[in-house]
Amino acid sequence: MISLSILFSGRGSNANSIINLIMKEKLNFKLKNIVCNNKDALGIKLIKKQNFDTKIVDIRSYKDKKQYNIDLERTLDPENNDLLVLCGYMHKLPNHIINSYHGNIINIHPSILPKYKGLDTHSQVIANKDKIHGCSTHFVTSDIDCGPIIAQCLLPVEDSDDSSSIAEKLLPMEHKLYFHTLKLIEEKRINLFNDKVVHDGTILDHPIKYT
Repeated sequence: MISLSILFSGRGSNANSIINLIMKEKLNFKLKNIVCNNKDALGIKLIKKQNFDTKIVDIRSYKDKKQYNIDLERTLDPENNDLLVLCGYMHKLPNHIINSYHGNIINIHPSILPKYKGLDTHSQVIANKDKIHGCSTHFVTSDIDCGPIIAQCLLPVEDSDDSSSIAEKLLPMEHKLYFHTLKLIEEKRINLFNDKVVHDGTILDHPIKYT
């Protein structure tokens, strides 16, 4: 069984969804560590309701970022788990943590990558009057939101939408997309090879699409 750790910074909605799927045996992973870098994150209480404790490595308590990253890696314990899942982790992972997982880190991002990397994706969609928005899962590399894309869900944008409404609509799609992505990993149907996503033995030309 693949062992999995979760790292988050905020409300923990995707983290909680994944934990719930594992508890209901819809995903077959060994949950190794749940880690948050913000002691005030709303997700800590949400996850506590599922009878799981979150390990805290609060970045604000560190004057030395190097020491923070050392303690974060020690807490994640990559030598003893196979996969790291980022669920709204709001900081850049250092290369030594990325390398310690040998390519087995995935993230979800609220845009149709490679469009709108970084923050404030919903506001950019509204400002640019886009008709389609969405979310993407991808393998994590040293460049933020630039790793090989695994899968995407697409969301039509209505004329009446604003950044809040599309964020609300997109969140359940993120939960679904993470489920599908993790199921592919559980079934060993996707992997990273030479910075390319391999799906069922074939290098992907385009991300897998879900509705």
